[in-house]
Amino acid sequence: MVPLRRVLLGRPRSRLQWVVDVLVILTTLTGTFGAYALGLFQVSGGVIVLPAAATLVGFVVAVGVGARHDGLVVAWLGLFAAYIGFRADWAFLGLSSHSLGGKFTFLFDPVGLAVLGVATLVIGTVGFAVGYLGRSSIERLRGKVMSQQSHD
Repeated sequence: MVPLRRVLLGRPRSRLQWVVDVLVILTTLTGTFGAYALGLFQVSGGVIVLPAAATLVGFVVAVGVGARHDGLVVAWLGLFAAYIGFRADWAFLGLSSHSLGGKFTFLFDPVGLAVLGVATLVIGTVGFAVGYLGRSSIERLRGKVMSQQSHD
């Protein structure tokens, strides 16, 4: 069994690897914000609980984090960053009639953040598991193939 600390924080890494994780999270946030701002990602419909494009981007990040065995917390932060990128676009570019304070109030609304937090825990965990188990399965299969080739 893998210890809980290792699942949450990943394998021991250098400071540079932590910096890379932070850059991935910040890139996810700014990239998602930019994609919505430039119209590359579209929102259609009335009430938006979970934006599809941000969810997909965050899920892909979580799969990648799981595949690198970096830790569930990093996967969650990556997905949450995508959601915050969406909310920042909505707050600062979509709510033009609101004051700056009103825009920040929307961005940091506790109920909205709680909904995104729960979705992050569920979807981020699934994405992490897909990446982690996928990479582990490939490594096991590679080991078996190499073992069989050395016996031939």
